[in-house]
Amino acid sequence: MIGISSIYWREAWKYGMRAWRYCQHDCGHAIAAVSYAAAALGWQSRLVLWAADDVVAGLLGLDRDADFASAEAEAPDVLLWVGNPDSPPELARLLDASRAASWHGRANALSREHVRWPDIDSIHHATCKTDTPEQLLPEPLSSQLPAAADPALDLSFAQIARQRRSAVDFDGVTHISAAAFFAMLECLLPRSHAPPWNALPTTVRVHPALMVHRVDDLDAGLYILLRDPVQLADIRQSMRSEWLWQKVGPAHLPLYFLLPYDLRDAAKLICCHQAIGADSCFALGMLADFDAALNEPWCYRRLFWECGMLGHALYLEAEAAGVRATGIGCYFDDEMHGLLGIDGHAWQSLYHFTMGGAVDDARLSTLPPYAFQP
Repeated sequence: MIGISSIYWREAWKYGMRAWRYCQHDCGHAIAAVSYAAAALGWQSRLVLWAADDVVAGLLGLDRDADFASAEAEAPDVLLWVGNPDSPPELARLLDASRAASWHGRANALSREHVRWPDIDSIHHATCKTDTPEQLLPEPLSSQLPAAADPALDLSFAQIARQRRSAVDFDGVTHISAAAFFAMLECLLPRSHAPPWNALPTTVRVHPALMVHRVDDLDAGLYILLRDPVQLADIRQSMRSEWLWQKVGPAHLPLYFLLPYDLRDAAKLICCHQAIGADSCFALGMLADFDAALNEPWCYRRLFWECGMLGHALYLEAEAAGVRATGIGCYFDDEMHGLLGIDGHAWQSLYHFTMGGAVDDARLSTLPPYAFQP
């Protein structure tokens, strides 16, 4: 079992109140990273979604106040069960063992000075997870999909994972083929035993809305990938009535063309006026269904996790296609909603992403792991 936790101050020192959502994005990336690594070893992974936050804290030792006396608080996020998915862990037995165990070490303080952000504490408490009944894990909705297409580059998972980097700039000229674009999107569809979606055995709630700039044989414009086609009527009703909703791409890929238009300026604006929004091959926003969060506030965290998992898959798919990606935490969600014609709060854009031909920063260098050791 693997536990994930967050120290909000690690983000808040720089990003203030937005630190909470960035920590949730990072949690989603970490979930996906574990799921991919487990799959590379032939193992399955599942999120232990029924565990309450206080149980996660107890198992990870985060509720040991004496060990955090002078250090920043550490918030419990989630547990991942790696192994036989049909034999979930007995949390009560593990919790009893952890309480009787001998713990060693203390948390170290990250910085001498702090700025308190009360709103982070408020949302942390509002989204606290309580015990929920353990349920059988449902099969993902798209479990009958054909195998994903081969990527453009024949690289091992280990090589792709180790070379993955976030792009800091794009060249504004690189194109990708339509086949590569479709292959990337296919990997965002949930499959029964394929990472990272095998780890998230819940209803799909996040759908990428794409601003395509430079994809060969594909019109520039606005597209949407419905990862759960059942939600077509609902999300279509929430957007502008004049959208085309023209099905494109492979038959099994629920990708729809909404608007033929050069959206580079719009993408740049939405990405807080960052050029990477326009200089990419495509940019996207991740639209999340808010109904679950309204009924069960802790599900708000899961929406961000799902976004982070989508981003992690896109990072790896970019490397496999010979390009590079970067997550966009700073974006204008209201501008994105305005572009799509979304009113109200039923659908919200929770994470943005871009992908294109990377311009390397010559000031950066990559060293072998542990190069500092003799």
